[in-house]
Amino acid sequence: MHPALWGAAAAVVLVLAVRGYTLVRADPLGHLAQEDRLLIKEPVRRRRRKSPFTAFGQWLGPEISGLMGDGYSRFITKRLMYAQADQFPTAADFFAMKARLLLIFGLGGVAVFMMAQNLWLSLLLVVLGFFLPDLALQSAGRKRQETIEGDLPDFLDVLSVTVSAGLSFRGALQRVIERTEGPLADEMRLTMRHLDVGTSRYDAFRELKERTRSQAMEAFVTSLMQAEELGSPLVESLEQIATDIRQKRAQRARQQASKASPKIAAVVTLVMVPGTLVLMLVSIYYTADIDLGAMFGDSW
Repeated sequence: MHPALWGAAAAVVLVLAVRGYTLVRADPLGHLAQEDRLLIKEPVRRRRRKSPFTAFGQWLGPEISGLMGDGYSRFITKRLMYAQADQFPTAADFFAMKARLLLIFGLGGVAVFMMAQNLWLSLLLVVLGFFLPDLALQSAGRKRQETIEGDLPDFLDVLSVTVSAGLSFRGALQRVIERTEGPLADEMRLTMRHLDVGTSRYDAFRELKERTRSQAMEAFVTSLMQAEELGSPLVESLEQIATDIRQKRAQRARQQASKASPKIAAVVTLVMVPGTLVLMLVSIYYTADIDLGAMFGDSW
């Protein structure tokens, strides 16, 4: 074939490739006006292909939930409410994750048994994979509750200042929530939505106390309800609650510090002291150039 024809064919292929790439990257609705584009619904997104582990988890998750019983399912549902973890939005996702990890660690346990012939280690690996989501859920819930308890005193200080400025409690609470982020603000927003749909203040804040499981939040809700029933000044009640929460948090920190002292002493006694003695003896041996053969005979 003539070289010119080869060049023409290559040019045609290049032009078609560029044109195809342009069409793929182009917006199919680009020629429409903005008003017409608003009338068209958003196209349905393509579903991602599920991995075998995800499909297995979704298939076996409900079976595990039924096998564990209703009591365990209610316990997990309450834990999910406390944690609000992104990796476990619902109880179905939690049990699906448990099933996936059971499969993964089960395969690992089979591999360990085939290589090491250790049945107990294989079973321990399977049990660890089964209860690993429970540990992750408990850790997430504890961290979230600690965050709520730590943010509550500052939140109450700002709320008391806002109430003292002349706003009602509900208006002040809404104003503070709009300028606050974090788990505490999320719980307060949910409480405000309950109030907006007609829930009484007592029921809304009682549900808030049940969702958080925090001693500081329980003290806040109890004092708030008492102030409303007895008619005591709300600003003074909020300031007193914040002060009490800070005092309890400082007392808890001192208790944790006092518990840490014996642990540190145990570590020093069991690890550092023997290590220091060994280091001293070895240093004396090499420094003094002691002849152990002369001391203990040729048998040494």
